[in-house]
Amino acid sequence: MQSWTLLIALLLGLACCTVSADANGQSGYMDVSSFARVGTTTFKGSKLGVFEVDGVRVAEPRVSFQSSCSAVEFSRMYMKYQLTLSIRIDPNALRSRKGSSKKVGRVSIIGLNVKADRGLSSRQSGLSVMAKVKKSGRRADLVFLCSSFRRCRYLRDELVSNRRNFGRTLQFKALGRVGSIPVRFGFRSSANLPRLSCNRHRWIVFQRRVDGSLSFAQNWDSYVKGFGNPSSNYWMGLDRLSEMTKTSSERLTSRCRLRIEAQSFRGRKYRAEFRMFQVLGPEQQYRLRVGLQVGRSALGNAFQGHSDMRFSTFDRDHDTSKHSCSQIYGYGGWWFNRCYGVNLNGAYTTNREITNDATYMSFYLRGKHVPMRRSLMKFRCY
Repeated sequence: MQSWTLLIALLLGLACCTVSADANGQSGYMDVSSFARVGTTTFKGSKLGVFEVDGVRVAEPRVSFQSSCSAVEFSRMYMKYQLTLSIRIDPNALRSRKGSSKKVGRVSIIGLNVKADRGLSSRQSGLSVMAKVKKSGRRADLVFLCSSFRRCRYLRDELVSNRRNFGRTLQFKALGRVGSIPVRFGFRSSANLPRLSCNRHRWIVFQRRVDGSLSFAQNWDSYVKGFGNPSSNYWMGLDRLSEMTKTSSERLTSRCRLRIEAQSFRGRKYRAEFRMFQVLGPEQQYRLRVGLQVGRSALGNAFQGHSDMRFSTFDRDHDTSKHSCSQIYGYGGWWFNRCYGVNLNGAYTTNREITNDATYMSFYLRGKHVPMRRSLMKFRCY
């Protein structure tokens, strides 16, 4: 009961958002109440009003939740964390009757307004919601935007455990067209939220290198904020990495796993996985914590020496060496020790003849620093 009370407190901050294809917002829409109400219809347990619009009878659209629930992820568009639920829109619940002269029409859904059934102010909790209608008008994504990763993760857990209460909390207002007439329907509650199948354990990429087109010789601020493109050369950013993996400053445990993948220029592939993964906060200079390795690999053996190391860049030296490891070995940011067994953010070589040079993106294997062509680092939390 206490957890549901906390969720209601979060929902008090849900903002009412609109997604509409009308360039003028909702100003061009006519309220459905301005048309004649000619009866009601029952559709999948919901009682819907029937209206006659320009000689065509239409029923109120019905919104229902689907069982699909996304993993919590970071939206670069909104610069917030997001959780997405799938919605189905049934825009027409009427059938033509034999011998009837009345036309039965379809509502072409263009957008949805969303609100909670209690007064709102998104400034209070940092949580907002919007519906993004897909081109078909039959489906939409209900997107929750959270100010922190933990808030979205808590919301997701509550959706799973208190789905019936939550299903009655949100209301939707459909925006659509009947023929050429833009119509705005009133707010209606959705159907009950079904049992959700949330993708909780998706691997989240935080480092990727595919070629030398982007230099990883970045300063401290860049490594903290992140840079690059997630589908190409990419560094997520230490702030977000810390927020998504750190449990607390007192409890140095984690329900996250780390996986590292690399490929040499000769085509040899390497992989390592660790049972625990954390990046602590800025007060600890984003110290790295990794647990026991799953199985054995040369890449994992080399990386374990970086556990408990603070992050360093060429302009912020936190390694255990007398000299700056970043400045000596490629100017990339890394959890240097004295100095490294793995350095996947080092300089990217374009000389395929190089087989042993610690300056470049490489890891230490059998007495040599083996240059890598590609690398990938990712984590998932349970």
